[in-house]
Amino acid sequence: MKILLVKCHRKTIFSKLEPVVTEPLELEYLSALCQNLGVKHRIYDNLLEGKSFVQVFKEYSPRVLVLTGYITAQETIIQYAQYAKEANPQVRVIVGGVHAEVNYRDFFNQNIDIIVHSDGLNTLKKLIESSFAGEKLEEIEGIAYYRQGVWQVNKKIPADLQSLPTPRREYFYQYQNRTKYLHYSPVAMVKTALSCPYNCSFCYCKLLNQGIYATRPIARVVEEIAEIEAPYIWIIDDTFLIERQRIIQFIMALEARGIKKKFIAYSRVDFIVKNKDLIQRLADVGFVELIVGMEAIEDRILDNFNKTCSAQDNFKAVEILRQAGINLTGLFIADIDFTPRDFRHLRKGIRKMGLKSYTASIFTPVKGTQLYEQYKDQLETTDPSKWDFLHLTLKPVHMSKYAFYLHFYLIYIEQFFRSKYIRDFVFKNWKKLLL
Repeated sequence: MKILLVKCHRKTIFSKLEPVVTEPLELEYLSALCQNLGVKHRIYDNLLEGKSFVQVFKEYSPRVLVLTGYITAQETIIQYAQYAKEANPQVRVIVGGVHAEVNYRDFFNQNIDIIVHSDGLNTLKKLIESSFAGEKLEEIEGIAYYRQGVWQVNKKIPADLQSLPTPRREYFYQYQNRTKYLHYSPVAMVKTALSCPYNCSFCYCKLLNQGIYATRPIARVVEEIAEIEAPYIWIIDDTFLIERQRIIQFIMALEARGIKKKFIAYSRVDFIVKNKDLIQRLADVGFVELIVGMEAIEDRILDNFNKTCSAQDNFKAVEILRQAGINLTGLFIADIDFTPRDFRHLRKGIRKMGLKSYTASIFTPVKGTQLYEQYKDQLETTDPSKWDFLHLTLKPVHMSKYAFYLHFYLIYIEQFFRSKYIRDFVFKNWKKLLL
């Protein structure tokens, strides 16, 4: 048996600059599983390799094709599945990943055989052990499968983080010089938890793992970090800084092991404000960047998003991180009911904070969330490639689409002229804009 593990992508407006290029961590977990089972396999990610999917598929000639990707890559996944079936009708096509976990029905397609909708690692293990035999599929939880023209959906199950193997990072080491988060490179990724215990109305991540927030033991996380041969570690939990005692345990474990790496992680504003004493300790053990969901600079907007943080907290968090010497990337949302005044107020607030790195996303009711159900009848597009938070999926309330886009991209234009940090990154990568 040969398995081809593929990370699928769809280019966005900012793809030319490639501000973020990461290892396919989910496939490296699957690679560890295949290695343990003695199954021949190969990873393919076109952001890291120069070869096309068609070329790799022809050269490798797999018996099983595993496809994963985010919502924007939905059509790419379906296209790859179609090509594979046309090239070899006997190949078994499996789809998984964070989009398929919640929206598995989007992949009810005649060219796809099995959809893994929960506990991906253990579910794939059972599929491999069953040799993907059709008569055994009804016994395997965590999947939907196509049989005789009908899709059958088996029971969803939460993931067992205690049984996670260490990711097999040979693929990362082969292409690590291509990986980056802005100026940080090479950067490896570490996952310490699934889902999120908070209830922000726009958030998709809280739906993962059936909405069950689960964490890995800190000792195992630190052991994994110690073994990674890379200077930068990006902890990709939806929010890493949540539980004070867990973070203290993490800091102490790093200190005890004498680990000298640089860390990037996501945080909520309220953790920073309520745990000021820990922020300097995080800086001391190597944290160089926190990505913080600020969302807005007005309390009324934050209340609408059910953030449970205040605009004043946002400003306090900026100052706390500045004093600790930790860089901050602020994440903001431009709502569809924004007026020109709202955009001006947001840009003014960002200037007042003195942020040199930030992103703005257009309010997008992601499929699967409660907000999607609320807005689905008002959607202007059903093209999944537009769900990149840089396109309008809903009609703006107070201005035309063109006016909204103008005000929205002024946020980025102003950032370019105000932030030497961003200008340096753009100038370093300007040749890619011409390719």
